[in-house]
Parts: sequence; C-alpha cells; structure tokens
Amino acid sequence: MGNVISMNVAPKVAKVIREVDVLVVGGGPAGIGAAVSAAYDGDKVLLLEKGGFLGGNITKSYVEGCNYFLRGTGFEPTGVWAKMEAQYKEAYGRAHDLRPNSPFRYSSEYLKIFLDRFMKDNNVEVLFHSFVNDVVMEDEVIKAVIIQTKQGPQAIVAKTVVDCSGDADVAFAAGVTYDQGRETDGLTQPGTLSFRVAGVDSATLLEDGKDVLKRIAADYKKEYRAGKTGLSCKRQDLPFGRLTAGGQVSYLNYACAYGIDSTDIVGLTQGEQESRVYIQEMLDYMRANMPGFERAELSSIATEVSFRDSRRIKGKYHLTIEDLTTTRQFEDCIAVYPQFYDMLAPDAYMDGDGSIEGAGYKGHIYKMINDGSLFQVPYRALVPQGVSNLLVAGRSISCDHVAQSGIRAISCCMATGEAAGAAAALASQQGISAEDVNVMELQKRLRGQGVRLA
Repeated sequence: MGNVISMNVAPKVAKVIREVDVLVVGGGPAGIGAAVSAAYDGDKVLLLEKGGFLGGNITKSYVEGCNYFLRGTGFEPTGVWAKMEAQYKEAYGRAHDLRPNSPFRYSSEYLKIFLDRFMKDNNVEVLFHSFVNDVVMEDEVIKAVIIQTKQGPQAIVAKTVVDCSGDADVAFAAGVTYDQGRETDGLTQPGTLSFRVAGVDSATLLEDGKDVLKRIAADYKKEYRAGKTGLSCKRQDLPFGRLTAGGQVSYLNYACAYGIDSTDIVGLTQGEQESRVYIQEMLDYMRANMPGFERAELSSIATEVSFRDSRRIKGKYHLTIEDLTTTRQFEDCIAVYPQFYDMLAPDAYMDGDGSIEGAGYKGHIYKMINDGSLFQVPYRALVPQGVSNLLVAGRSISCDHVAQSGIRAISCCMATGEAAGAAAALASQQGISAEDVNVMELQKRLRGQGVRLA
C-alpha cells in the first residue's frame, strides 16, 4: 500500500439541484457583497457556504473588530458594507461592549443571526454545508459547480460564477493558474485560531473608566520582547475583543501557526493542534500575570484556524504593491481603499520595523493610515485567465504577495465582492463573458449602489 501514488476514482453522477443566474461560492464578506450586489436587479442568486453560518472570518474566526484601523481616518466603507453595518447597529448596537473609547466591533454570534435575515431581505438564497471542490468544464466555460454533500455530489448550474472561497477553490478546480505565498519559498502568513474567555473581572478591567485591556496588551508585548513570557507561540501582539458585563472577552487574536499551507489537510491539522497548545499556554499565563484574569475560563475556540492568504489567481491584470503605494489610477477601477497594509511575517520574524520595503522578508509589515491616499482595484484583477464565466473576489484576486496585505482587509474584500457580483449580474443578463462586461456600465451600476470609486 505504501507504493500507491495515485488511484482512479469511479465517476459519479451529480444531480442538478439548482439552476441560477449567478452562483456565489463562499459566505464571507466577499461572498456577502457579491450575492447582495448580484441580486439587486432581481437575478436569481444562490450563495453556497461550506459551514453552517455566514460572515467568514468575522464570525468563524472572531475577527469582530475588522475595521479598527479606519477609525478617525474619515474613510467609511460604502455600498453593501455600509448597508449591512447600519442595519446591524440598529438591531444590536455595540453588542454589550463596555470598553471605553474603543472602535466598533461586531458580535460574531449576533452577526450570524443578522446575516440570515439580511440575505432573505435581499432575495439571496443560501445553502449551508456545501463544500465546493470540483467543476464541470466545457472548453473555457464552467457548466456546473459540484458541491460535496452527505447525499453525494450535487451540481449547481449557473450562467456566471463568483469565487469568494478565500482559497480560490473554484478557480483552482477550473484550472486557473495561481501564485501562493512569497516568491522565493511560497511561505504564506500564519493561520490564527482565536479564542474567547469568560469569568474575567470586568470592574478591574474598567478601572477608573480606563481601558485596562489596552494597557495589558502593551505590557504583554514588552514582556514578550524581553523574553520573559516563556510562551512558545511566536506572536508578540495580543488583540482583545469586546468586554461584557458578564465577564466575557469576546476574542483573543493570538494563537498563530507558521509555515502552514492552508490548502493542505496535513498542514491544516498541524495548525489546529499546534494552536490549541498555544491557547492553553496563554490561558495559564493570563491567569498568573494579568489582573482581572485570575479566574478566567476558556469559553470557546473559533471553529477553525483561519488564514490571511493562500492562492492568488493569475488574472487579466496583476496588481502590484507599486500600483497601490503610488495610487495608480485605473480606467476600470471598481473599488478604492485606504493605504493600510498588514502582513504577519511568513517566517515568524516579527521584529522588523513594519515597513512595506521589507516585502515580508525583513519582519512584519504594518502600515497604518496616515493620510487620505486611496489605492484603486481594477476590474481586470478579478477576471481570471482561461475561464470565461468566472470572477474571483476577496483576498484571492490577481495581485502580488505584498499588495495582498492591503487587499485582504475584510471590508476591502466585500468591496471587490460587490463589484464581482454586479459584473456577474450584467454578464448573465446579457449572455456575455465576464471579460466582456462593459466597465463603464459596471461602474454606473456600482455608483447607483452607493459605491465610492474615487
């Protein structure tokens, strides 16, 4: 058995369970933006999600404070994001957060409930537990997308497909070429397994009306850099989430697994197990060293280790970090975003100066917004080579590894998703390929949806 390299798998017949105008794969922010955008004109839109709820990294990975870096900058996400956030705030406000002067954070649990209703209100059908890993191709056209279910493989037929899977799973299955990680060694940013604690002393963490969690995080970073923590995880930052009156801290974005390929199940398994060791170590450290955490208990661990980057398709245009930092203007611009870049060093060396020039080889990259400069994303970066009825949105669009550190911002992912959804609707309505969508018509539609393009 040890000499078996490969084996043939018997062909199966997949029942077609839906025929739609636009199929969106992946229920994270990019997929939400794509699905809602595609459905604005009444197109029949189906959104597939491999898990049991929507929201992507905001919900499954507890990245609740996903827009913290926009606070005070004057830049506000537009389009579907603005609509979603306004309606969520009307329903749930700050979701019990007691931290003073802190950025807005979603509740990952309330957001799950909200997004079910949000999809229904926007005429988007959703199917959960739908893992996509295959397609049926005819020449350069995706004739069907195959989902794996407990009833065997099932097929969805769509005029246009939008891949918002995060790992470009549909594009990969369709044979689209791609890049992954750094150019020299293929290393990607680490995967993180966030966790949640209960039983903290909220009064202590709000001493004199101050945000003590912010001070604790700063003290931890000093102790880590001084080599005093004894912790084995190579992570010197400790972002905390919401603090509630019930003694809950809604997330600690801490446990990082480095050197993992998020498309490989062996690597994923290693990342999950390794991260849980780090979580136990941090729990012990917190109880012994952090005021207010003496009686903290582990209340939940995120559903899976989540990654910041993996496959990046090769599209009709390859977006570079130079395009972004020089604010290059594109005639086919479909999204704009502030100059924010965040890359955890793929090789775990986090002691660099955070500059873009290090390119992920000389420490981390961390550049906060300090002016009003916006980069532009061209439509062509969403259009893959070699497949006519496919668009890709989110962190897997066509770009280089350093540029991806800005593109991957969660609300930016929704912006590219919204553009892809609008383009997919136009393509399906007009019976044309994704590449042939009239960009001026697409831009007009996006502006009509409230999207900022300059």
